[in-house]
Amino acid sequence: METIVFISDRRVGTIRPDGTHEVYPEFSAPNQVYWQMGYVFPDGRRAVLWSQEPPKNPNAAFSDPDGGAFAKTHLWLYDLTSRTMQEIKLPSFVGIFGVVPDTDRFVVCENTDNVATFYTCDFKGADREEFCSMSGYAYGASLSPDGAKAAFHITSNPERPGYEIFVVDIASGKQVLIASDHDYIHFAPKWSPDGQWLVYVRCEHLNDPGHDRSDICLSRSDGSEHRLLTTGQSHWFAAACGTPERHSSGSNGPVWSPDGRKIAAALLLADSRTAWPYQADRPDTDHFNRDYHPELARGGTQMCLIDPSSGEITPITHDDPPTWYFRPVFSLDGTRMAYMRADVGRVPELWVMDADGGNQRFLTRGINDTGADHAQWVELASGF
Repeated sequence: METIVFISDRRVGTIRPDGTHEVYPEFSAPNQVYWQMGYVFPDGRRAVLWSQEPPKNPNAAFSDPDGGAFAKTHLWLYDLTSRTMQEIKLPSFVGIFGVVPDTDRFVVCENTDNVATFYTCDFKGADREEFCSMSGYAYGASLSPDGAKAAFHITSNPERPGYEIFVVDIASGKQVLIASDHDYIHFAPKWSPDGQWLVYVRCEHLNDPGHDRSDICLSRSDGSEHRLLTTGQSHWFAAACGTPERHSSGSNGPVWSPDGRKIAAALLLADSRTAWPYQADRPDTDHFNRDYHPELARGGTQMCLIDPSSGEITPITHDDPPTWYFRPVFSLDGTRMAYMRADVGRVPELWVMDADGGNQRFLTRGINDTGADHAQWVELASGF
């Protein structure tokens, strides 16, 4: 059954696209205060869950990794049919982002001591086979549609500062540099359905230290061709929204339609500004740690469809007054789209609409109206 999975108040939520069967499952592992749904197997019978323990010292500085601010994380293989789960024995701060086709092996990114290591392992976390290792911290990884290559961004390389994007071949370990320029943050590459292209965002971080805005870029997956799909840093990147009690944020990016003919993205209206502006007088301020100024908010975003071949941009939402759309995700057949929407002074909400912008429908504001975010549209063999 088609299901939209999301996060609300540090819990996994699920709802059907028609707005029925809203569920917040309880998982059996003790002492876990944060849950996310990660990779969902193509047959919809199993999924990888991510959980986090409470930090030992939530007031410790994040710059001190031994101060207790970092909580231990866990990964679980969850069977949706039997409602059973087993822990995947991998270190903390590890990401599973796919399965090697026709095998029982995960594709994993692990970051330890500023070294990013990519490897495959069995479903218990054992029998590891490394295929790539690089200096820096890598994340935002995605597996190509045929399962042969991984794309990711990486930062904190002491020899090449900035955020770079690479593609690596899993069988040979061959690396291809897709994007690298210290003037930009290159972020979150996503494969086209045919595996020929990558779409990602590019933020002018030297002029935008709050990382609020970006442009959308397109590159051949072999690095041979590059295109700029937007200009003027017109894509909403940081997606800072919510209320003082329920502040939400996190990187926002474009997505491919299942047929690869369109890219959906939330583009900023002219002269737009959120209620959570970057504060130049506070160098520690990022999009997670800002003061609330609703009196400064203006404008918003439009959900748009971009033709990757011609670059034509078609807005599909038109609101008066404007609102803030972000994190689109297509249905599996491409006919509909789920997305987050946040009016100024409101927690983010989960909505759904036709792929051309018609029939917009509110689904949920999350558990106890605490907000909903980070939606995935998946096919599950059974509901929770």
